[in-house]
Amino acid sequence: MAHIAFDGLTIPLEEIQDNPARFATRLERAKKVPGYAVCCCRPSIPGKPLRLVVRRYGALFHLARWPDEGHLHDRHGCAFFAEQGPLEESPGRAHDAIRNTPTGLNAKLDVSLSVRTVATVTRTPSTETTRSNTRRSAPLLGFLNRIWMDSGLNQWKGGPQRNWGTCNAQLLALLGEGKMNGKPIQDVLHVMRRFEEADQATLKAELDSFLSRIKTSKTGSERGVVIAEVKTIDQSKYGFVVKIRQTFETFFASKDLIEKTAASYRHAWPMIGKPEARIVAVLLLERTKDGNLRVIDLALQLCNSSFIPCDSSYEVAMANRLVEEHRRFVKPMRLTDGDVMLPDFRLIDTTPATAIEVYGMESNDTYRARKAQKQSLYAQGDEPCVEWVPPAPLSAVVLPAAT
Repeated sequence: MAHIAFDGLTIPLEEIQDNPARFATRLERAKKVPGYAVCCCRPSIPGKPLRLVVRRYGALFHLARWPDEGHLHDRHGCAFFAEQGPLEESPGRAHDAIRNTPTGLNAKLDVSLSVRTVATVTRTPSTETTRSNTRRSAPLLGFLNRIWMDSGLNQWKGGPQRNWGTCNAQLLALLGEGKMNGKPIQDVLHVMRRFEEADQATLKAELDSFLSRIKTSKTGSERGVVIAEVKTIDQSKYGFVVKIRQTFETFFASKDLIEKTAASYRHAWPMIGKPEARIVAVLLLERTKDGNLRVIDLALQLCNSSFIPCDSSYEVAMANRLVEEHRRFVKPMRLTDGDVMLPDFRLIDTTPATAIEVYGMESNDTYRARKAQKQSLYAQGDEPCVEWVPPAPLSAVVLPAAT
């Protein structure tokens, strides 16, 4: 883990991410003068510090890579490393649903954050651009996948276990002072902080402040989005109750929504509560007329125990093994329909990189055909690939040695 220097202090990045409140004052000073923090992952060059952006999120501050300088960081051990080129900052085009900007993320989701319940709107002749020029919108899971990838949480550098504090810090650094559906992102999106007993009162106050913005009146409803780790989803007298790990706050959900969620996220759903996995959720919340908080839309992302995204329980097992063996690897994120040929994982500590495929569904003709196509592509490209076909034991899979 790299060390970070700011305001006369040099400490491990992990300590800043786990204890953001402790360093808020010092980071605020660094944001003003000299205007950045410094990453110490590489030896310093006089007059050319390896700068990091200091971004405010609420009362706290988080660190992000400096635009176009991700490739200057240590490839093997620094969380701020990114390959040089157009994908380094993935800014996106004007009509893309999610774009990175100098101040933070600019996202358009396919959900309504403000809903009017009275007064009809009289339509006038449209002056909008044609449909082909209209900005796209992202579903909740697409948004979660994208920010997980852009914040580097789909990569593993071979270090110790990752906790929710790291996830929170890297997500907030990416979000910054951006916008969601045209609104300041900090007003409509809350990423839960890591729970610490000593900070319980502060964490509750932060969440309560955000939830107070979610209101329903006779004229409309103001909604909010929360990103957190799911603890349980339990049946109740009137539907279901969603509990998240970082707070004692509970959210209600209808039977229809939970049945839809269980069907849509069939790999994540049975892993809720399992010690070897983590389930990250993005929840769209609305307040009922009685003042209760209700989940009106929900997306689930299955992860291994260190928050690496996975597409099945078998992938969770493989990712956990790679972490335990301190391998450096990446989980390619399937953001479009054309990404189906991406490997499940890619070892980046071998030369050349090694694809890892976790195969299943051997009884499905379509799946077997795609498997054969993948194997042909690896052979044609002379790309090394390790295969695991459950129920064969994972321990029998031989991984190439790291170079």
